[in-house]
Amino acid sequence: MIIALLTDFGTQDYFVGALKGVILSINEAAKIIDITHEIEPQNIKSASFILASVYQTFPPQTIFVSVVDPGVGSARRAILVETDKYSFIAPDNGLLSFIFQTQQKFRVFELTNSQYFLPNVSQTFHGRDIFAPVAAWCSKGIDSQEFGKEVTDFVIFDDTRPKIIEENLLEAEIVHIDHFGNIVTNLKKEDVKGDFALEINGIEIAKNLSFYAEAEIGEVFTIWGSAGYLEIVANQNSASELLKTKTGEKIRLKMA
Repeated sequence: MIIALLTDFGTQDYFVGALKGVILSINEAAKIIDITHEIEPQNIKSASFILASVYQTFPPQTIFVSVVDPGVGSARRAILVETDKYSFIAPDNGLLSFIFQTQQKFRVFELTNSQYFLPNVSQTFHGRDIFAPVAAWCSKGIDSQEFGKEVTDFVIFDDTRPKIIEENLLEAEIVHIDHFGNIVTNLKKEDVKGDFALEINGIEIAKNLSFYAEAEIGEVFTIWGSAGYLEIVANQNSASELLKTKTGEKIRLKMA
């Protein structure tokens, strides 16, 4: 059984190793895959986008443990989401918003059965004490209902899709900035009709290209990225640095 990890822990400290140690102590046959541990600290929306962009490349029955958890120790819930093919374990803080939008059928369970937690749950490391052991027990065939009751009032961001401002005018958002400085928006092809221009920080970007080499070096343009979302990029440069952007910023798209 594959357990895939996605966190903002980084790799300098012991946190990722602790998750793996807990999982293997419960199920030594588990196969653990690192998606990334370099999510920008506390950036829940970026984590949500990355998880949604990668999970369908994994084999069916994979269990995803995603921990970007600025509310750890508070009243926020821990949840397990069961779909036809996959399971997702995460804090109930919006991290699974993109998953909820890409899945038509799923069930959500609140993790409350401490029988499947570590004996002493800390207030600062639920990844180790709750999420990792639940994932391990799940990989051993424990039914989702054993972990807690089913809930329907889970947290989902209301701005994962662009908003219609007026006819042919959308308000979108930056949901992720990748390692190369490419700016990923929440715009999909079905949102856009015909020619269009973006406005970000007072700058208009009207050139949409099919691949990077079509542009001059350093030129900023838009491109449909591999995850299916519209990206603002620069040929051999960081569009984010050039435009001075950050995740969560709003963008306007006007269609001709």
